[in-house]
Amino acid sequence: MNRRLLSLLLMAVAVPALLLSSCGGSKKNASPADSSTSTTVALPTFPLTGLPAADAATRGDHPAIVVKMDNSPDARPQTGIQRADVVYELLVEGITRFALVFHSELPEPVGPVRSARSSDIDLVSDLSRPLFAWSGGNPGVEAEVAAAARKGLLTDASYSAAFDAYFRSTDRVAPHNLYVNLPKLLELKAPAGQGAPAPLFTYRSADAAVGGIAATGFSVDFGGGTVIDHLWDASLGGWRRFQIDSTHGRGDSATMDRAGGQVAPANVVVMFTEYGQSPSDSRSPMALTVGSGRAIVYTAGRAIEATWSRPDAASPAVLRDAGGSVIALTPGRTWVELPRTGSTVTTYGDADVTVTDQLRAAAR
Repeated sequence: MNRRLLSLLLMAVAVPALLLSSCGGSKKNASPADSSTSTTVALPTFPLTGLPAADAATRGDHPAIVVKMDNSPDARPQTGIQRADVVYELLVEGITRFALVFHSELPEPVGPVRSARSSDIDLVSDLSRPLFAWSGGNPGVEAEVAAAARKGLLTDASYSAAFDAYFRSTDRVAPHNLYVNLPKLLELKAPAGQGAPAPLFTYRSADAAVGGIAATGFSVDFGGGTVIDHLWDASLGGWRRFQIDSTHGRGDSATMDRAGGQVAPANVVVMFTEYGQSPSDSRSPMALTVGSGRAIVYTAGRAIEATWSRPDAASPAVLRDAGGSVIALTPGRTWVELPRTGSTVTTYGDADVTVTDQLRAAAR
């Protein structure tokens, strides 16, 4: 067979195969380059934790609920405390009190519920008109809450305004025995069509670098014998909380949720805060949370020296590092401590084994 005839025969075989390939064929024979590639779709997140969930947009389509919670020695252990998205701790008369912000979870019950204070109005005004759960207060503070409700800063969801959502337990004495059912409160008091609150913080991605210095734990001295300790627990990805007060020494200081588990938020933000005097009660300190000051951000086992600034009550505080960049928190629950400006805050490192060993022994 001559060379020309051989070439013609080869072309006769190759052309049909080429045509078949160009017109498509069995998907089994398609190369990886020909097959479509899938893309990862980011899940929606809850605004107050930054945590993703497929149903975050629907499950979170409701206002936040702020619960004023007792923190006297007789109130411990509290119920529902470790399931709040954000917790504020601020001074009252000689002790501290909590304002718990619930949105991504609505546990039942939560308490003990206590009175409102003048500090609360500005504190909650950046939460997109939250339901405000509280009980008791002098006439002046009650008038302040009523005025804030008329201005649309909050929805009054107090014991007197939503009686059916509250109950008193029989295993504690008043005033440390009032509890609230959050799903029931939402059913009774949520304004029609009101959706989720706006975010309070910026959150970082999982691979983002974290500044600051390594920290094994820290202490915040609120004065009056109330000292808050935190211990970093890498296995939990959180800061275990402890509280020394008049009836709890360090060995018995673990902050527990009566529903189970020690409180261990992903982030703790210490905002040094000026305190004035309540216009409704000369004995009651009033946290001035609009303004600016020093802060320390504890996240991912690090301590970051920072500043906070909040130009008005409708805006959340912005946290910036020494270079002026906004600090991004770890997605998860956040506690915000509001000690007086000048209060002692001590950050512990690897060398502070005495204190950290004591806290590890007290962990539960």
